[in-house]
Amino acid sequence: MTRYLLNRLFQAIAVVWAIAVTVFVLLRLSPGDPATIRGGLDASPEVIESYAREFGTDRPIVDQFARFVGHAFTGDFGTSVRYGEPVTSVVGQALPHTLALGATALLLSVSIALAVGVAAARRPGSWIDAGSSVLAAAGQAMPTFWLGLVLIQVFSVQLGIFPSGGATGFSSLVLPATAVALAMVPTQLRVLRSSMRSTLGEDYVRTARSFGLRERRISYVYALRNASLPVLTVIGVDVGYLLGGVIVAEAVFNYPGIGQLAISALGTRDYPLIQALAIGSAAVFVLLNLLIDLLYAVVDPRVRVSG
Repeated sequence: MTRYLLNRLFQAIAVVWAIAVTVFVLLRLSPGDPATIRGGLDASPEVIESYAREFGTDRPIVDQFARFVGHAFTGDFGTSVRYGEPVTSVVGQALPHTLALGATALLLSVSIALAVGVAAARRPGSWIDAGSSVLAAAGQAMPTFWLGLVLIQVFSVQLGIFPSGGATGFSSLVLPATAVALAMVPTQLRVLRSSMRSTLGEDYVRTARSFGLRERRISYVYALRNASLPVLTVIGVDVGYLLGGVIVAEAVFNYPGIGQLAISALGTRDYPLIQALAIGSAAVFVLLNLLIDLLYAVVDPRVRVSG
């Protein structure tokens, strides 16, 4: 177990390092730079040069990278070009909003997939089974931004139940979390329904029925635990979509999270902020996938993690 964990941690560090290098290089190769954007179209070369010295973009790229890595290891990602504050402070203000949105969306999607998927697997051919297929197809066909606009029109403009944007409390989380969650439900639902149907046909399930155990107990205590392993894999993949879906939802609902920061940082070529967001997102993705891998052994004792 220890050897496996160390191996995965090394892989995670390698992935984050590769992403950091790639983002750093691509930012410097892309057209536009912070000094030119800050100076504007009418700025003189002297003004642009002074901004370049201020932002450190006048140095050779190797020197810039060495300084970036050296400071990043100490938790210092520099000063945001757009906001004029330390990057860690800017990200720290937006991060709690994004974490709340992402966690709510993931919890909502898993809850819907579990409730509908298990019910559909227990009653094949029923209206619940047919409805789950319709829900999965509809969810996969609706983009997050379009669904977000529909939710705003119905529940904010027409009914006035939830706010259309901002972060004013839990009520402002409902619509963006729903938009992100419904986009993740189809894959989770299909995988769980298929896995649950297969598990309910196993010999140990028939044996449990012969002993007179209640069907609900068999489904939710014994079968669901084994059927949930493929869903864990899907959730690991969905983490990547979750990061992208949250950015889209934050833009649609004007939600003050990491997504809004990323959009504004790209528009102003805010190198320090873009680099911090890219590295942070990569680190969250690989660590969550590592956690999901380790959960296999917890959910199913038959799974043994080895080096």
